Amino acid sequence: MTDRALTFLPLAAGVLAGALWNAANLWCLSRAVGAWLNPQRTRRQQMAWFVVKFPLLYAAAFGLMQIPGVSLIGFGIGFTVVLGSAVFVALKALRQSQHSLPAHGG
Repeated sequence: MTDRALTFLPLAAGVLAGALWNAANLWCLSRAVGAWLNPQRTRRQQMAWFVVKFPLLYAAAFGLMQIPGVSLIGFGIGFTVVLGSAVFVALKALRQSQHSLPAHGG
């Protein structure tokens, strides 16, 4: 590989790490909120998702940011791309669900 290609490896590793971390973050968040809103879930099941999401996931993010081969700028780019994609998908699903609702006569 050329020197120029090697300079992009930390950026690419950061983008991948940020994207994967945020995907895991959003997945855990959706599970935690789902468990919290479901009355059939026990308090222990509800708290388990918050224990996974907050201390463990954020400790993993801290660890990823300490690796010298992972660019923080790349991490931010990957994080933002996944977050933007999730917002886009959520808005699209909300828009489709509003179109499928019957109109209320008033």
